[in-house]
Amino acid sequence: MGLHCGYLVAAVEPDALLLELSRHAGAFVAGALVERVADADIDPGRFDLLLGGGDGRAFLVDTSMMLSTNADMIIAMSDVLGTVVGAGAETVSGSYWLTVARDGELLRHAFMSYASLTLGMSIGDPLASEDEFPLVDSSGDGVFAAMATFGLDPSAWLDSGPATVVTFDATRFPHNGAVDAIRRRHFEQYGRPEDAWLHEIVAVEASPSRRPNAAER
Repeated sequence: MGLHCGYLVAAVEPDALLLELSRHAGAFVAGALVERVADADIDPGRFDLLLGGGDGRAFLVDTSMMLSTNADMIIAMSDVLGTVVGAGAETVSGSYWLTVARDGELLRHAFMSYASLTLGMSIGDPLASEDEFPLVDSSGDGVFAAMATFGLDPSAWLDSGPATVVTFDATRFPHNGAVDAIRRRHFEQYGRPEDAWLHEIVAVEASPSRRPNAAER
C-alpha cells in the first residue's frame, strides 16, 4: 500500500522530456518496450525508470526518487519545456513532495518527511486540489490530484501503457540552486534528530482511496 516512487511529468512528448532531462543529469538509456506498465521488469536498485505518454504529455516513473525531488532542476527544465511537475511519496518514512514550474518560474513547492523534519516546507500558494486531496496522504491521492490539476495525471497510462524501460546511470546530478539552499536552511532549523521518528510510530487503519475519478479531473 502507498507510494514508493516519484513522478516527473510535463506537457511535451516523452522524447522531449528525456532529452531535456539528459541535459541536467547522467545518461539515460532506453531499453525494452512493454505493452503494459505493470509488466515492466525494472530494477529500482539500478535506477530503472519508466517513460511513456504521448499526445503532448510525458510521464516518467522515478524509482530513484532523486529526479522528481530536485526542484531547481524542474524549474530549469520548465524554461525549455513549459509546464513540468515533479511529485511523489515514500510512505514508509512519511515523505511527500511536489514541485510545479512553468516557463522557468516556480509555482509551487512542498516537501514533508516525518522521518527527518518536524515541520514541512512550503513555497507558493497551495493548489486548488490540496484542499480536498492534501499532499500528505498515505494513499498517494494528493500526489495524483496535484498532477491532474495541470492535466498531467499519469493514472490512465499507469493502468495501461505502453512504457519504455529507461536506465539512469546516476553518474551526474543536477546543480543545486535557490530552492536547494532554502531547503538546507529549513532542515537546519527543523531537522529531526536521526531515528527519533521511530519512537513516534502509531498504527492506524488505512482509509479507502479518494483519488478523483475522470469526471472530477
